[in-house]
Formats: sequence, C-alpha cells, structure tokens
Amino acid sequence: MGLARLFKAALSALVVVAISVPALATDMAEKRLLLELNKVESVGGDCRTTWVVNNTTGKNLEKVKLDFVAFDVDGIVVRRVIADMGPIHTEHTRVKLFDLKDIDCGNVGRVLMNGVRTCEGGSAAVAPGLCADSLQTASRAAVPFTQ
Repeated sequence: MGLARLFKAALSALVVVAISVPALATDMAEKRLLLELNKVESVGGDCRTTWVVNNTTGKNLEKVKLDFVAFDVDGIVVRRVIADMGPIHTEHTRVKLFDLKDIDCGNVGRVLMNGVRTCEGGSAAVAPGLCADSLQTASRAAVPFTQ
C-alpha cells in the first residue's frame, strides 16, 4: 500500500507540473522588449531614425545597448551603430533618436537588429539573455527592420 500511495503522489505531482509548464511558457511569451523603428526622416545630410522601446519583460533595465546595421537599397552595409536605449523600466515606453550621419534616408533599404551588446538591471539580477530572448522588432517606417 505504501508503494501505491507513493506512485499516486508522484503521478499527481507530474500532472501539476505538466499543467503548469504551458501556462508558464505562455506567460513568458508575452513578456517582451518591443523595439520599433517608428520613423526615418532627412535632417540636413543625415538620416534621423526614431525608435520606440516598450519594456514588458517584468524587469527594470538600466543599461541596454543594441547593435544595429543599416543596409543601402542594394543590400550593402552602410553604417553600424551601437545605440544606448536604456534605462527602460518595466511597463514603460521610451522614444530615442539616432542619426545615421551622411546618409540619405532614401538610400536606406533596411535596418538589421544585429545583437544585444549590454543588458543590465539595477539592483535586481537580469538573466544575460533576457534582452535578446525577449526582443521583438517592428517597423512603422518605410524601411524594414528585422532581426
């Protein structure tokens, strides 16, 4: 009888875990660091890019540096930028502007999210891959923005 009870307890625990894992995965799938290329506009001889960053990761991010690469309309790399997007606290939205120096906006064919250089929280620990794993890209501009 002791073995039967142990088996039932183990089976019950397994069922609880099996039910909880999809719920946890769904919850984590909704936690995102949304990075949107909102607008590109010519300013002097530069191409100004406007970015909207929305943090729903559940973590305050004090330092966020992202690696972007701009390609021309022929697919040739024209500029690489390491952009400081932080701090961006949880459930907040920020707008950042960066100029692509000496580049005509009409010559920018796409922008690539090349990687996460820095992702750090304040006093709370942030998992190293949090920014990269939760990053979601979007573009409202005429220029595509991809990962």
